[in-house]
Amino acid sequence: MKNPGQDKPRLSIVEEVPEELLGILLVDSDNTDSLQLRRALEACRPARVGYAPDAETAERKMASQLWDLVAVDPVLPGGFKLLRQIKETHRWLATLVVTGNQSPQFLRQAVKCRIDGLLFKPVAPAEFVEQALLLAKAVYARRRRQQKRVLAIGAHPDDVEIGCGGSLAKHHAKGDLVSILTLSRGAAGGDVNVRTAEAQRAAALLGAALHFGDLRDAHITDGVETIEIIQAAIRELRPTHVYTHCAEDTHQDHRAVHAATLVAARGVPNVYCYQTPSSTVEFHPNRFVDITEYIKQKLELIGAYQSQVDRMESLQDDVILTTARYWGRYAGYVLAEPMRIVRQRDGDMTPDSGKQQSARSVSAAAG
Repeated sequence: MKNPGQDKPRLSIVEEVPEELLGILLVDSDNTDSLQLRRALEACRPARVGYAPDAETAERKMASQLWDLVAVDPVLPGGFKLLRQIKETHRWLATLVVTGNQSPQFLRQAVKCRIDGLLFKPVAPAEFVEQALLLAKAVYARRRRQQKRVLAIGAHPDDVEIGCGGSLAKHHAKGDLVSILTLSRGAAGGDVNVRTAEAQRAAALLGAALHFGDLRDAHITDGVETIEIIQAAIRELRPTHVYTHCAEDTHQDHRAVHAATLVAARGVPNVYCYQTPSSTVEFHPNRFVDITEYIKQKLELIGAYQSQVDRMESLQDDVILTTARYWGRYAGYVLAEPMRIVRQRDGDMTPDSGKQQSARSVSAAAG
């Protein structure tokens, strides 16, 4: 016999939010030289310290974890290239050069990399810690002010990618944090193991964190169980932007998730509703996100759900492209995703229009 609370749906991935630490990565080929500095940083409670002996290792660490500061001695092979790459691809990441080379030519090259700080070896650990924490705290504060935290909510695997996959890819490209909450594993539409694996593959392509709520497909309600799962995700992820289903939809799960989201996300400053293949003609969008540069990525995301693409005409590439092109006529003839604004408080009430695209450039973007 089952326990009374055994079947209660819950978001098992959600955990208590840990205290955030400043992420500081030291990149130096001389392990002995950096060891004292690392130990001094590790003694600081607000710091999480990493070490890389070369540029390649540093790149892997930056791809797998979030950092606020990278301290580099550019004398190592690829050091200056690493500094340039950081400024080109990491919007919220400070660079501190710690080196023994004081030649004018070397310093001019460092300045061209737009470094944020400079210290000369031998450097006192206390001086290094003071400078590193100062730069890391400034970046952390700026990131907290500017970086969007995006939560896209769907009833089933593939709903989010179909409705706002291009918008999510755009968020990710801008350095925003993207999470997906899928409330069921899609048992009514196929094998749950296959669909779960497809969802994981799509999230990896998008660079998004994937969360599952184990509700029963085709039986999702707008009641307390659904609301609690969404609220738990919002407590953990603290989103600034939420994307969810629209009310104008023939699928009962979609309508339920829409209603539950409005309750759970009532404190979120920006909430948008997206369109799915089961949306009706009553869906009236008032925001059009230009996804021309991200249409290939959206097609790849949807293509990750091969079990669904094989059986649904609405997921074929030409249908996705035609839909994006249709809505793009309201935003300067681009490729667009339509959204209905529930609430928008980020100060930008204008549609995402972008530049006008000719038929040839649109075809090239999708080809």
